[in-house]
Amino acid sequence: MRPVKNLPPPAPIPSVPLWLGAGGLIPFVILTGAVWISDEAYRIMAYEWLRTYAAVILSFVGALHWGFAMLHPKMSPQERNIVMAWSVVPALVAWLALLAPLRHGLAVTAAMFALHYAMDRAFTQRFEMPDWYLRLRGGLTVVVIACLALAAIR
Repeated sequence: MRPVKNLPPPAPIPSVPLWLGAGGLIPFVILTGAVWISDEAYRIMAYEWLRTYAAVILSFVGALHWGFAMLHPKMSPQERNIVMAWSVVPALVAWLALLAPLRHGLAVTAAMFALHYAMDRAFTQRFEMPDWYLRLRGGLTVVVIACLALAAIR
């Protein structure tokens, strides 16, 4: 067997994206909790707020790829077009999720967050990105999907 090389530890996630990302999870966690503990009169409002917030954040996450496409120095024009086209898909899916029945909309949104993370993984394998980006997105995505799934099954 060959010895495993000691890899340097990954760079820490910069504090601003870490705190902004973590702060963005607060509405997911609080609203999911409200869905589970509120009486019926308030539960519908918590569901709607959660679904709407998820749609807004999903649109934001999609827009990240638009920014990457505009600024990444190693993209060909064709790659840039593909990434820009992809970047609008999460917003369109989020809009459709707002039109769908409530629990279906939450499930669709959760699935789109998972798909978008898969696209992030593919993107970072093809194009150089800060090494912390995928770790941050992965952690945030797990919490978001868990919250949306918990709310959808209530």
